[in-house]
Amino acid sequence: MRISTVIGAALAVGVLAAGGPGAAEEAPAGGETLRLVCMGSDTMLMAMTPYYRSGRTSYSGGMYFGEGRQPAQLELRVDGGKAQVKPPQGSVPMFARGDKEGWYELSDVAVDRFAIKGRMKWNRLDRSALAVDRRTGAVTFGSFSGVCQRGAANPDATKF
Repeated sequence: MRISTVIGAALAVGVLAAGGPGAAEEAPAGGETLRLVCMGSDTMLMAMTPYYRSGRTSYSGGMYFGEGRQPAQLELRVDGGKAQVKPPQGSVPMFARGDKEGWYELSDVAVDRFAIKGRMKWNRLDRSALAVDRRTGAVTFGSFSGVCQRGAANPDATKF
């Protein structure tokens, strides 16, 4: 075995033990606030009308209800070990409780280098889980799915 292979393997083990190249990026500290703006789609209950083809109705009946996907936006704030979510209006259940200007507190929050996870208890029956992959930005929250980008820490700050 060549000595360069042994040295290269030892260096690789040392880098992995130190946490890899992105080890400096940690979860938000107690004073730092992480704000994410997530664009995606959410399922919505929709009233649909019959489909007409050549002047004939393809099925009988008037209006029916079904689910469809619509563009939506979700916001997430992580401050220390606490997280708040501002979901799209259409995904909030009818008897949701505990909002403060559209923001809801998450429970069982876990923030690490690679993921942000939490759960939301809307009421006695409805529950949703939040999962954000910090490497790709992919997010799921209930029926919402999308991609997150870092927003300004101060909500009054301008982007440009």
